Amino acid sequence: MIFEALLDVSSDKRHSRYFNQTRSHFLFRRIRIIALMLAIIQPAWLAIDYLLLPQSMFESIAYSRAIAASACLALGIWTQFRYSLRTAQLRLLLLVMILSAFQVATSELLIIHGYSTNVAGYQFFPFMIICMIAIFPLSITEALIYILVVLFIELLTQFARQKLGDVDSINNLWLLAVLGSISGWAAINQLSMLLGLYRQATRDALTGLANRRQALEQLESELLRHQQQQHSICVLLFDLDKFKLFNDTYGHAAGDIVLKSFAHILKKQSRRRTDLPARYGGEEFLMILPGTTASDALVIAESIMEACRNAKVKTPSGDSIGFTTSIGIAEYQAKETCDQLIHRADKALYEAKANGRDRACIAEANQDYTEVIA
Repeated sequence: MIFEALLDVSSDKRHSRYFNQTRSHFLFRRIRIIALMLAIIQPAWLAIDYLLLPQSMFESIAYSRAIAASACLALGIWTQFRYSLRTAQLRLLLLVMILSAFQVATSELLIIHGYSTNVAGYQFFPFMIICMIAIFPLSITEALIYILVVLFIELLTQFARQKLGDVDSINNLWLLAVLGSISGWAAINQLSMLLGLYRQATRDALTGLANRRQALEQLESELLRHQQQQHSICVLLFDLDKFKLFNDTYGHAAGDIVLKSFAHILKKQSRRRTDLPARYGGEEFLMILPGTTASDALVIAESIMEACRNAKVKTPSGDSIGFTTSIGIAEYQAKETCDQLIHRADKALYEAKANGRDRACIAEANQDYTEVIA
């Protein structure tokens, strides 16, 4: 259990594309707020610099603050690709680099003029940057990268100042490493909590699949992506055959076992991270297949039906029984809504059940149905 939890937060490779989209937007909002706050605070801090620094030096510091504030403002108003995880990671790296570049430039100016210990805030800048990491939900890999970037910049700064290896420099590196460990742990813990809340809100408690709400939200998202990229989308609507009779015969506990077994089959057949199997309600299930045509979806449907025929579940009474499923397949048509797409799949499912069950039926564009007996 602990090992599984560690794997969950080790990197984004184990996360679904849908969770990564959620986390990306979460990161985007936090980075944006911090960037805009810094864009305001940087110029405001000039009042303190004006009181403590000579005029000649104040101008150089003011230019540095203006550049840093402008960069933070640009980062704050950059709103494109807010659901892209790679873009979110780039945003955070840019924020760290902007602040680090400002800290290095201004610290050098202060040291040259002998004001490094006279002005509040500058000597604590690296520690502020590394503590800031705790604000974001990051994986172990991401947190480690950002911490190492800050430490590497501090090492280069110390080397440039020819202070690498002295007591104060070693103390600074040690303190940065300790603060980085604490901030990294906080960031990883945030990711774990976000992942847990996401799963509670979007997963069916019995089967572990996406719930109806999550499935419909993601289908809406895929339809929006279709408008931009023009890729095909298919939905498969499943109904376990004679499930009510099964419950009446073997009991609801046995029915739950069948639902879990079928969910396991859907998970195995969802070979891509973009495929989303979901429990639609009761014994009905839904699978969203982006980038898939009806003919390709049919191959997947046949594989699922075959897996169901080969599956045997053991009921609490000790009986070993099998189950089958009927499937309705619908490929997205231009200007079709989410409800219309699922309705066509439901019509195709009805045809499959009316023609003997344990079969798949493809909904045609004209709403006639082509029956396929596996």
